Amino acid sequence: MNRYYIYILSNASRMLYVGLTTDLDNIVRKHREKRMNSFKANYSFEKLIYVEETSDIHHAIHREAELKGFPRNKKQDLISLTNPGWQCIGNYWMKETA
Repeated sequence: MNRYYIYILSNASRMLYVGLTTDLDNIVRKHREKRMNSFKANYSFEKLIYVEETSDIHHAIHREAELKGFPRNKKQDLISLTNPGWQCIGNYWMKETA
């Protein structure tokens, strides 16, 4: 069964980026190694600060669109509910490597 992750990344300026992936580990690694070649790379989104997980792709797509449509203050409130200090939670979500 696939797992889908709706996530929010932030940078030093506290800009926010909402995304959807099936491989959160890969997203975290690419950002840490600055290997993104897109909008995200230009703004150095290095901190994973929020994650929702689901097995339903339709829910994941809907939720990503919903979060992208939230005004900034609503995103901030959502992040602060589970991560009040906006600490990077990337290590928690990364897979163990041998």
